[in-house]
Amino acid sequence: MYELFNKVFDTVKPAVALLWAGITYLIFPEQSFVAWCIALWVAVILDLLTRWFAIFSKSGGITRALKTKAWNSETMFNKTAIKIVAYLVIQILAGLSMRFISIPYISNVVATVVYAFLFFREFASNIENLIDAGADYLKPLLFWVKKKESAVLEQKQQPEVNNNERI
Repeated sequence: MYELFNKVFDTVKPAVALLWAGITYLIFPEQSFVAWCIALWVAVILDLLTRWFAIFSKSGGITRALKTKAWNSETMFNKTAIKIVAYLVIQILAGLSMRFISIPYISNVVATVVYAFLFFREFASNIENLIDAGADYLKPLLFWVKKKESAVLEQKQQPEVNNNERI
């Protein structure tokens, strides 16, 4: 029996699995937020890649960026780590609002606004990075994305009222 428990702790890492289960319980109170979460983290990864692309293109290549220290891995790591922690905390708070607020519509609106804001912010950041790399023709798209971000946030902040319901 001891060997079995030892093998489980060596291969499965129950502490990591328990931590991951707790985080996913908090972040995904509804199945619908899995898609939002995936979209957000894909946008975060693309933001990092487009930031690197902008740095490399402005420096004249990867080798030059490294020689001139335009691409400083310590700075990039610190900023990326802060973003990851901040986004995870915000996602957990949004998930907690879904789990513990008894009015589902309000908590759903809160979580949707949070995910929409984070996603549109990353979307805009990707476009800004590409513009910084030299794709100036994307400026109208950046304007449109920022306009849509504002429209979505305004729409989600105004609760829909059913005419048949009494307030």
